[in-house]
Amino acid sequence: MASSSSSLQGALLDRAWIQWAALGVDATVEPDDAVVDPEALIALTAELGDADARLRDLSTDWCVAYGRYVNGSRLKQVCRELGTPGEAIGEYVATVATSGGPSWPMATQPRPGYERRGKARMATATSPARLRIRLRAAFGVNARADVLAALLAASPHDLTAADLARATRFTKPNVASALDALVLAGLVVARPVANERRVGLPPKIHILPGLRPPVLQPDWVSRFGVALAVDRFAGRDGMSTTVRAIEARRLIEGLTRRMSAEGMPMPNLDATGDDFASAFDRWLVDLVAWLRVASRA
Repeated sequence: MASSSSSLQGALLDRAWIQWAALGVDATVEPDDAVVDPEALIALTAELGDADARLRDLSTDWCVAYGRYVNGSRLKQVCRELGTPGEAIGEYVATVATSGGPSWPMATQPRPGYERRGKARMATATSPARLRIRLRAAFGVNARADVLAALLAASPHDLTAADLARATRFTKPNVASALDALVLAGLVVARPVANERRVGLPPKIHILPGLRPPVLQPDWVSRFGVALAVDRFAGRDGMSTTVRAIEARRLIEGLTRRMSAEGMPMPNLDATGDDFASAFDRWLVDLVAWLRVASRA
């Protein structure tokens, strides 16, 4: 299991590098236009930080320079959903704050020895990967920007406030308030359907210059959440084959909904008894391969 865990962690680190580079961190990686979720990326990087000190430090540079476009309350919610260890995110956000960046919740003690390198550059936010940053720059670092991002992904389909709360990880009251403002501004159309209000984007709308739906936006909170949960499990030692098979199936059963929603590969659930441990290991190889091209729809 150690080699599988190492491969999965490597795939997550590669994905983190690709996304940080898309946001403006100085790195030579393959390009990727899928929209980045800043809070999910920060939570992932904080947990994996010790595995790649350079990634941790350069991402901190970006947060010091551009962290004003990160929503601290949403970061807290995303960390809760991902199960990010408190000591990992606490050190990360404390380091950002004490180095001149914004003060987000959960801060503990800053990381000793960090020195800002100034390697992050973001002269414009018009690239596809920076959509959330662009919307937040235009509409504020609040639920309005993320609601618009979710509607751009869903278009031409309408969504409910509950759908949007799940997609954005903002509370239902925040989403409802954002929708009221966006409807008032004419950027969103509300339609009564049965006993609920469904909302969508008006036809042929240009929210910002050159920005039209649909926009590819993987749910990185779900994807990273699955991968991190599996990585934590894969790193456990000392289990017998029987116990591993039982615990692996329990893990997968808890992740199935998210994996299905994101089109992630699934292990062979028809395998029974100890055979499921082998099926899980084979699936882990597939998951690593999938993560390396995980910007696909």
